[in-house]
Amino acid sequence: MPSMVDYQRHKAQLSKELFRRIGYTNTLYKIFRFGEVVRNTCDLFPVSQAVLIRSIKQNHPELQDLKYATGTVDVLGAFDILRRAGPRLMLTEYGRALAALTQQPWYDSSKRFFFLRVVLEADGDYFLNLLRLIPGTSTGTEAAKVLGVTFFRTILALLNERREEVTHVVSTPWIQRSAVQQLSRAADSIRHDILNEPRPHRALTLEERMKNLRARRHGRTRRPSTEPTATLRHTLDPRRGWLIDLGLVTVTEKRTYQLTPSGSRILRTIKTDGFEDNGLIRIPFSEPLAQVLDIRSDSRISQDYFRELVVDAYHHGTTREYQNSVESFLADLRHFFPLVKLKNFNQAEILALYECLSTKAAQDGERLTIERFHEYLQEVLRQFGDQVYRVTGRHGQQGYLAFHR
Repeated sequence: MPSMVDYQRHKAQLSKELFRRIGYTNTLYKIFRFGEVVRNTCDLFPVSQAVLIRSIKQNHPELQDLKYATGTVDVLGAFDILRRAGPRLMLTEYGRALAALTQQPWYDSSKRFFFLRVVLEADGDYFLNLLRLIPGTSTGTEAAKVLGVTFFRTILALLNERREEVTHVVSTPWIQRSAVQQLSRAADSIRHDILNEPRPHRALTLEERMKNLRARRHGRTRRPSTEPTATLRHTLDPRRGWLIDLGLVTVTEKRTYQLTPSGSRILRTIKTDGFEDNGLIRIPFSEPLAQVLDIRSDSRISQDYFRELVVDAYHHGTTREYQNSVESFLADLRHFFPLVKLKNFNQAEILALYECLSTKAAQDGERLTIERFHEYLQEVLRQFGDQVYRVTGRHGQQGYLAFHR
């Protein structure tokens, strides 16, 4: 049985895997602009949010509105590219990798591999179910509203299935209760804050009764709207843009959405892997989390599942396992090390280096899994221990790499 310490350490990951969605995205339609923001601000970190927002507004005129600049920071946090450390924001290992990748001459041809994986990790439940629903729908406003309602009804059904699943596979009672509560709150928020369904009847507070009385005196009473809220549009529209930017759908001459070969391959793989049922795409818990929290599910995904899904989709099944000489692998580590190392330290997070090397391999059609990466790394440490060494990280981390000066 997992301990309370185990739960606290993995609580954020559990919440993420229970329901992979980043929520409201403030009409931030262009997925690759997040890379431009990181490239233009990476030298500032660690930095306060106020200074970061000011820099974003200076470098990106289209984000002059405070809500768009703030929304950009929020989404970068949801993508696990930024992390709050006390009063300041810092780049995560993925953020440092992205900053390094943006400086490569081949970044434009590789950025879709990085961002599609990031979106699937953070927003897979929303993103994949929208990908399944969007083919054949129109780009028009009314069609978008109909699609939005259908989409959120699908998500509600998904939440119900996940809640039922949790009661069977999460064996620790207090973790199960916490998970069910999170899923129930998410479903209630969609029903009442997005689809605008009336809330269950309850007695009004004194403040609410006084507000209604003043409104009646001034003739301002009106029946509450039952139309979906603007959150529906602001959730759906950016993801439609991301689907196009990432090359998973196109818009036809008749202004309808059509799957690309890459989009079709993702849906086909998801179905083959058994993750689509009754019109719902449901991503299982990851193997590492299931082991730590004793989640007894027969269906799990590996740590590299989304990475391999992305490489396979863009190369249409013509991928191969990563192959390279140990010397070339070491040369790549040397190349990326100064770009991702911690500021004022001679150390770089191993995960940041892995993200750089796996993205580079992905554009060449090679699958570099974390296990394969560590095999090469161990060989580098064995053969070139006089040049490079490993530093142990905190519990649950991959550790750090350093080069002898």
